[in-house]
Amino acid sequence: EKLRDQLKSSETALIHHKEMRTRMSTKMIGESLEIHCENEFNKIRSIAFPNAEFWKDNTISKIGTKGDYIYRESDSNWDEILSIMFEMKNEDETTATKKKNSDFFKKLDSDRKEKKCEYAVLVSLLEKDNEYYDDIVTVHNYKLMYVIRPQHFISIIWFLRQASIKSQDLQKEIHRLNN
Repeated sequence: EKLRDQLKSSETALIHHKEMRTRMSTKMIGESLEIHCENEFNKIRSIAFPNAEFWKDNTISKIGTKGDYIYRESDSNWDEILSIMFEMKNEDETTATKKKNSDFFKKLDSDRKEKKCEYAVLVSLLEKDNEYYDDIVTVHNYKLMYVIRPQHFISIIWFLRQASIKSQDLQKEIHRLNN
């Protein structure tokens, strides 16, 4: 009887979850991914990224589009060391026409260039069955673009940040040696 009650409770919770997902609009589903990423960033912002800004991109470009978030970080001299245009994509499992990650590459690259960001990152829950996207993926046809799952959100910022810092240090050393 106790197991029957637990099973009934689980079934009720599952039905409630399915009904809630059905009621959620596509915009709400996408916004939940944005909120997740923003919360993950804000948890460690003051410790890991004290000179970084991370904000919702609300400025529509000349071509009528915008990304979701922009990340910019400066060094102690306030020289920019890293900029990333983020686009977040998610869809409900019941959506009839499934989008592919590649459907968003051209727009993301255009938004990156328009907002003068060095990198573009698509944070995606699309193509859930495609294991290719379960790691940090370089988009070969687009320079400086990556596709990641939400669990790699902080990792990609850290990875690109470290690469930028090492590149700047190397440039400074080359400049020092040449002078």
